[in-house]
Amino acid sequence: MATKALRKFGPVRSGAVVGVVLAGGEGRRMGPGALKPLRLLAGRPMVAHVVERLRPQVMDLVIVANDLAPEFRSLDVPVIPDPADIQDAAQREGRRLGPLAGILAGMEWALEHHPHCGWILTAPADVPFLPLDLTVRLCGLMHVPEPDVLMVRHGKRREHTLAIWSVKLAADLRRAILEEGMRRVETFAQRYAFEELVWPGNAAPFLNVNTPAELSEAMRRLEQVR
Repeated sequence: MATKALRKFGPVRSGAVVGVVLAGGEGRRMGPGALKPLRLLAGRPMVAHVVERLRPQVMDLVIVANDLAPEFRSLDVPVIPDPADIQDAAQREGRRLGPLAGILAGMEWALEHHPHCGWILTAPADVPFLPLDLTVRLCGLMHVPEPDVLMVRHGKRREHTLAIWSVKLAADLRRAILEEGMRRVETFAQRYAFEELVWPGNAAPFLNVNTPAELSEAMRRLEQVR
């Protein structure tokens, strides 16, 4: 019944949270062709489905993508790269940045554009069935206790990039990336007050589209709900 109600009335917004769509992954398993977030799904870039489902749930939204392809601009959402000094450091080291750089970019963008907003919600660009009540469920768990990081778990899988982050961690995260070479999301998150939201039901809303087969599966799901 709750699922039917959400489909009827649309996404639920809760709290002053800035949404950050992480679209910087290399997508090697998808094979040659367009960037993974820009692969077409039902005639639209996959990231457009994430934006459509997340934007109504947050006070503002930004996409973090190092390849600022024109297709991103068509989504009418600000698109920013990873911080320049973080990219320079990664190039000197010859290492990939990983999602922590995108999380930092989102934190710093939120601090600049919404200085009174204390939280960002990160979501990867390859989860086209993102729950329409994601923020209301997460924010409902933010009060007692009030963690610095709150991640989604479904079954045995913890979604490291599907989480709420306190922007107070921005300076620490910058130091960890630059001075420690920190790359693992979970390692950084667990230094602070850390909690999980165990998602009820099955894992269908969290299908990560990483391969052509998973893209075909996402297409089949979309056809079933039309």
